[in-house]
Amino acid sequence: MRVALPYPDCSVEVPDNRLMGVYALPDPPPNGTEPVIIRHALANPIGAPPLATLAQGAGAVLIVCDDVSRPTPAWKIIPYVLDELRAARVADHRIAFMMALGTHRPMTPAEMRAKVGDEVYDRYPVYNHAWDDPSQLEHMGETSDGVPVWINRRVAQADIVIGIGRIMPIDVCGFTGGGKIVIPGCCGEVTNSEMHWVRASGNASSVVGTRDNPVRASIDALARQAGLSFIVNVVLDASGRVRACVAGDLAAAHREGVRRARPYHEVSLPARPDIVVADACPFDIEFWQANKAVDTAGLCVRPGGQVIVVSPCYEGFSQTHADELLRYGYPTRAEIIRLVESGRLPHKVVGVHMLQVREVMDRARLTLVTDGIPQADVERTGLAWAPSPQAALDRALAETGNGARVAILRGAAEMLPVLPAN
Repeated sequence: MRVALPYPDCSVEVPDNRLMGVYALPDPPPNGTEPVIIRHALANPIGAPPLATLAQGAGAVLIVCDDVSRPTPAWKIIPYVLDELRAARVADHRIAFMMALGTHRPMTPAEMRAKVGDEVYDRYPVYNHAWDDPSQLEHMGETSDGVPVWINRRVAQADIVIGIGRIMPIDVCGFTGGGKIVIPGCCGEVTNSEMHWVRASGNASSVVGTRDNPVRASIDALARQAGLSFIVNVVLDASGRVRACVAGDLAAAHREGVRRARPYHEVSLPARPDIVVADACPFDIEFWQANKAVDTAGLCVRPGGQVIVVSPCYEGFSQTHADELLRYGYPTRAEIIRLVESGRLPHKVVGVHMLQVREVMDRARLTLVTDGIPQADVERTGLAWAPSPQAALDRALAETGNGARVAILRGAAEMLPVLPAN
């Protein structure tokens, strides 16, 4: 059977007797049009007063959106948020926007315009979070565990901070959305690193798809300390359409949003395949983002199997951390921890990324099919490389032997796999 992957002229032929199945995101029926869904969420906030009430008398309002690495259609959501602010009589000159970069590269003006929409971009100031510029950060104290909390100065000084994002399953903290828009979206590198490093004590199977976990608890606490006032989070289907929306408190609304997101992301497999072929669409900007498909495939594959991830990785391994990845690659878990603890790898967020990939490499052979990273660089990090999905699969079938079963995961980066207990 020939299976098309979501890239130009990209497909793979799987022998019928080897194909376990082709799996994609579910498509439950919608509960209304996008405007109706978003308006209903704002009219019925969870765990917080309506935004029009909350923002009354606010001197400065900052609306924070996730960045170019996330396909959240912020331009569809922002007009309804602005309606609430107008109802609260917040003047336009008191409203600004910020792109939550985490430690990603700055967005270009064109990318920011596309994210917020032409009218908003032309009417309001839109900033990139400058995570690596100490002058743009403000120290807001320390957590009970002694973690310094450095937050973007505009976030710290705003009276109302509104986070716009999307909820989907992810490693590190279980699901995107909620307080993640400011932690790590708008914090300093040291706060970002310490939050992520909590993940080092766990593994993907104990985090992905679990809303309440140690990393999420850290995010919730830090986001409150940073002043996140209100969230508007959407759930998208495989086509990027808004199918659900929650608004309100960063934890209470997010918890309900996770419940609503599950039917759009849970994908059941009858057994663990020997070989998994997964595309990373729409998280193809770099391997740092395509790694979401690696995580999903690693959760599915049988121990000793093979994982093949297909992604253009237009901007290489990472626009901000490629040097470290090319220098150290994906060594053993023990070596990654030594690199972090010795200070040779000062950005702990890189160490967490390495641990995520290493967990999959310890379980299965990991092959990357990409046009965006040279073969030599892929192999330098310890990953296998193949020139095409077909070449990768043919090699995997030859190495795995007779009887190997293949699963194709379309849109793997957004999946929450559900597998039999044994």
